[in-house]
Amino acid sequence: MKKTLLAAALFAGLAGAAQAETSVTLYGILDTGYGYSQIKYDRNDIRVRSTSSGLASGVVSGNRWGVRGSEDLGDGLRAIFTLEAGFDIGSGGNSSKSGALFHRQSWVGLASDHWGSFTMGRQYNMGNGFTYGSANVGVSMGDMDRTFGGQGSSNRMDNAFKYVTPSFSGFQAGVAYGNPNTSILSVDTPAGGANITERSNRLSAGLKYASGPIDVSLSYDRESNALENATTNWAIAGSYDFEVVKLHLAYGQDRYGKLGWANVASGLFTADTRPAIGSYSLGHDFKSSNYYVGLSAPVGTGVLAVSWGRSASNLDDADKWGEDAKTQNIYHLNYKYPLSKRTSLYAYGSYGTGVGYVDGAKAKELGLGLNHRF
Repeated sequence: MKKTLLAAALFAGLAGAAQAETSVTLYGILDTGYGYSQIKYDRNDIRVRSTSSGLASGVVSGNRWGVRGSEDLGDGLRAIFTLEAGFDIGSGGNSSKSGALFHRQSWVGLASDHWGSFTMGRQYNMGNGFTYGSANVGVSMGDMDRTFGGQGSSNRMDNAFKYVTPSFSGFQAGVAYGNPNTSILSVDTPAGGANITERSNRLSAGLKYASGPIDVSLSYDRESNALENATTNWAIAGSYDFEVVKLHLAYGQDRYGKLGWANVASGLFTADTRPAIGSYSLGHDFKSSNYYVGLSAPVGTGVLAVSWGRSASNLDDADKWGEDAKTQNIYHLNYKYPLSKRTSLYAYGSYGTGVGYVDGAKAKELGLGLNHRF
């Protein structure tokens, strides 16, 4: 009997030690409500209107579930990982267009409080955690990534190596390199031989300073392939907390396309509701200048936020769209009311003109919803 109790105590002690060294957490976000949206085109005696309403999914945060873990390797070194899947709460189906299970994030790496973190896999670019995190206060159509190409919650990199430094007196930097795959096809014929190389890659870098009420970030992204000019984006963003109100600002430029936006026109919006810019997305000297202004302030027990996103392109040049192009402006308002630390109600509304840089294209939306985190 004593031996049995001793063995049980020993086993419990070992299990406790293992739990202290290794942790795995299940987490997720459930976000849904009612939404109404309308897109219309009215120009040159052509009138087109599309209206939709009903259950809206993933407005404030994309619906997801995932597991993240950490193992203590000693001397301040840890093994870390994240596997994160997205889903449509209305149908219960996978929200990935490719059908991938962990399409939101899937990476593993090492981290240390002294030298930072190094991770490998599908993960966010540097703009998402730096410039986007500094400036964005909008949701849905009012989100910052509807104006900026290289920033936003949708900007992820496949097959990426990523290094982020620890914070030094408020300063932090990071760099990521994705799609480092090169394929070479060798062809030998009686007339001679040739090597066909196909190479594509994605580079992302960022710098951030955060101290007290100040948060300032800079990011740069470059995506290249063998067929077209490389798409580039840079942005500088920041916020300052005046205690009563918080100011958010961002400015940046795109060249040869907008990262995260579709390359082929499919109406005013693409399937994932981002404006398309047609055949000028890559390789046609496309350029845009982007601006974002936001204000957020506590109202009652919740937070009220307003924002304005503006993107001016060179599509109005005579050799491009000419008079059919227009600067895009999106005006946005939202309010988030916390019911607890994990659950909140929200309301939002947006109005856009020159949507997708198309003259005569306007859009509006509004909705109410519930966001729960576990």
